[in-house]
Amino acid sequence: MTELEVYDATDAMKKSWWVLLLFGIISILLGGVLIFWPEQTLTVVTTIVGLFMVIAGVVRFFMAIFSSDVQNRWLLAFVGIVGVALGVIIMRNPDATIKVLVLITALFWIIGGMVDFFRGITDSTSPDRGLRIGFGALSVLFGVILLAWPDVTVTVFAILVGIYIVMLGVLEVVASFQVKNA
Repeated sequence: MTELEVYDATDAMKKSWWVLLLFGIISILLGGVLIFWPEQTLTVVTTIVGLFMVIAGVVRFFMAIFSSDVQNRWLLAFVGIVGVALGVIIMRNPDATIKVLVLITALFWIIGGMVDFFRGITDSTSPDRGLRIGFGALSVLFGVILLAWPDVTVTVFAILVGIYIVMLGVLEVVASFQVKNA
């Protein structure tokens, strides 16, 4: 009879605590960049996303042409062409792309906030009812602010995202040491 090996997740996490620490430090640095250079950072990120889309589109297009294993080649080629086109559009118009991102975020916050708000109102048995109502209303408010002042809020949006990423990074650094010492 053989002994069954048991996977110890805690031991595995202890061995890789430094990955969490590294991710936390990188998060803090990236968040800091967003906080102190919000407009420039968003433009650079937008350009990188556009470049990535162009490269991914070219790769998919060539996969459709040269790979014999690919089914639905026409679909892969189409996606490649669309990727290249969208990537070029994004790189040529980073400001417009950023505004679209703010618009999508605003709509997401409004819709998600309304869902949370109404779920909180209608579910009287939920233990987090008050929080759900409060966060839902706050989310709707932030979404309306983004829609009302999109040009001004692009910078504020970047700074808020930067603050969030820094806070997340700090939590990751703390958690890495807790995992290491567990």
